[in-house]
Amino acid sequence: MLCCPKCQCALIKDKKRFYCENGHSYDIAKRGYVNLMPSMQKQSGDDKDMVKARTMFLSQGYYEPLRTTLTNIIDSLSIKTLVDAGCGEGYYTNEVKIKHPQIEIIGFDVSKFAIDEACKASVGVQYTVCSVFHMPLQDKSVQAVLSVFAPFDEKEMYRVLKGDGYFIRVSPGKRHLMGLKEVLYQDVYENEDTSKQLEGFVLYDRKEVAYTIQINNAQQIWALFQMTPYYWKSSKQASDQLKGISSLETEVVFEIDVYKKIK
Repeated sequence: MLCCPKCQCALIKDKKRFYCENGHSYDIAKRGYVNLMPSMQKQSGDDKDMVKARTMFLSQGYYEPLRTTLTNIIDSLSIKTLVDAGCGEGYYTNEVKIKHPQIEIIGFDVSKFAIDEACKASVGVQYTVCSVFHMPLQDKSVQAVLSVFAPFDEKEMYRVLKGDGYFIRVSPGKRHLMGLKEVLYQDVYENEDTSKQLEGFVLYDRKEVAYTIQINNAQQIWALFQMTPYYWKSSKQASDQLKGISSLETEVVFEIDVYKKIK
């Protein structure tokens, strides 16, 4: 499925590199991932501390119900190829591969630190450093694209999906992390409704996963904070207030929209 970011020809994999028929070559890192980010594009994404925090928080099982639901949805679609666009440290990606080893899976993320962490599982996912807005994929080459709390371009999704392909999008529900926001802010508002009509797609299914979590560990509370946009938007006073608590109860609400491409 991968194609050369320079000439868009199909990439061929050997033991140490990916290469195309025009002689462009991309080394495979020791962990097993390949960097297909064009040199002129800005490479940033989550830093080491953010990846470490998210990995630690997710390993505690707080978002396990979401991961299980996603795995079941993918199972119901009977697909053979999947791209996780904005895969982060691979928490969802690796689980899908473990449960469905027959599916060819590629994970994309702009952060090399996140991709390096994702590779540690060594479950057979091909991880790649690249932008989800310019995915190194041939047109109409994959059956499904997964996007969990990640930015996306609907035109790019339409381009890479086959005629009957699926786009699975996870976004925060209206009351997602209300308990956390109540600690950080005086005036707390519900999240905006993120559901939308996508050009070239029909809404095939929608599910909500909602429950309450109890975190009794200050380090884990701070890790959750680092995973959210509030980490960058909150004042020092709000951040200091959060550092002072060792117990947090909060709702978590995930909206899962499954779109089907219109041929």
